[in-house]
Amino acid sequence: MLYRMIASLDFLIRRTKAVFKMSSRRRIFVVLVMLILLSILYVSLSPYKEKQRTHSLNAFQDNNLQLRQIICHDTDTRLSAMSLPFSDDERTGITNELKREDKPDNSGAVMYLVNYTNMFSQNSSTPEADPNNASTVQTWWQAAAMIDWYYNGPVRYTCQHIKAVGNWHICQDFPYTVSPPCLVYSFGINYDFSFDNAMISLGCEVHSFDPSMKLETHKRGNNSAFYKWGISNVNSDAYQPRRDMYVKHEQTWKMRTLKSIIQELGHEKRVLDVLKLDVEAYEWGIVDNLIQTDVLKYVRQLMIEFHLFPNFPARSEYVYLYKTYTRLREMGFREYATWREPRNINERRFINQRAVDFVNYFFN
Repeated sequence: MLYRMIASLDFLIRRTKAVFKMSSRRRIFVVLVMLILLSILYVSLSPYKEKQRTHSLNAFQDNNLQLRQIICHDTDTRLSAMSLPFSDDERTGITNELKREDKPDNSGAVMYLVNYTNMFSQNSSTPEADPNNASTVQTWWQAAAMIDWYYNGPVRYTCQHIKAVGNWHICQDFPYTVSPPCLVYSFGINYDFSFDNAMISLGCEVHSFDPSMKLETHKRGNNSAFYKWGISNVNSDAYQPRRDMYVKHEQTWKMRTLKSIIQELGHEKRVLDVLKLDVEAYEWGIVDNLIQTDVLKYVRQLMIEFHLFPNFPARSEYVYLYKTYTRLREMGFREYATWREPRNINERRFINQRAVDFVNYFFN
C-alpha cells in the first residue's frame, strides 16, 4: 500500500510540471486524471487514519484511568471528575467522599454548653468546649449538653415520606425505601409488638428479640420469629442484667452481638433494612460495638431510643457516650426525626431520653 501511495505522488508531481505546456483540452483531461488519482490516494489513507484515531482514543481512555487514581482536594475539580467514565463503585466512592465533606454546624450548641456549665460546674476555670470539635469536650456536663443538642438540634436529613409503623416511624424516600424482600431486627419489645406487626404487614421478614419477657423463642408467623435473646457488646449465655423497672429479680440472659446474631440467623451480607434498638441504656455500648464490627454498612435505617438515667450509665462515661454518638453521625447516620421522651435536667434526678430515627446517608 505504501509503495502505491509513493508511486501515485511521483506521477502527480511529474505530470504537474508538464501541464503548462499542453493545450487547454489536454490540460482539462490531465486535471480530471489527477482528481481521480487524489480520490484513490484518500481512500488508501483512510485505514491508516482510522488506526490513528483508535490509537488516540485508547490513549485518552488510558489517561482517564490514570486520572481516577489522582486524589483531588478541590471540590469543584472532584465534581468535574465525576463526568469521567468511572465504574459505579468508583462513582459511589467519590460521591460518599463529597458527602463526608458536608460537616454539620454545631454552633447552636453553644447555648446548651453555657446552660449546662452554669447548672453543674463547680469550677469557673472549666475549659470551654468547642461544639464543632469533639476532642474539646472534657466534662460530663459538657458531654450531656452536646447529647442534648443532638437530640434537639435541627435534623440532618429531611425525609419527604415518613410513615408511621406501630409506635415508630420509617422513612420511605429512595434509596432508603423499605419494601419486600425487607429484613427487620427489633430489639426491646416489652410485650408490645405493634412495630413488628406493622413491618410484617409491609411484607418484611421480622425478627423480634427480648430476653426480659416471659416468652420462649418461637415462630410468630410465616415470616417472623421471637427470640428470648438480647443484643449486647459481648456474647454470653449467662449475662446478669442490672435491676430496673423491667428486671425485678435476678435473671440470666442469652446475649449476642449483632454480628453474631446475623451469623446465627444466616443473614450475612444481606441488607438489614431496619434495625430498632430500645434496650434501656444498653444501647451506648451496643452502638460502639456496631461501629467496631463494621456491620452498620449493611443497615439502611436505624432507630434508637437513647437513655441517660440518674445512675446509669455512670456520668464518668458521658464523654465516651457523646463521642460514640458523634462517631455514629460521622459514619453517615443522619437524624430525620426525633421523638420526645422523659427529660429532667436536674443533678439529682437527671434523665434525658430521646427516640431518634436515622437513615444511612452513605447507603448504596
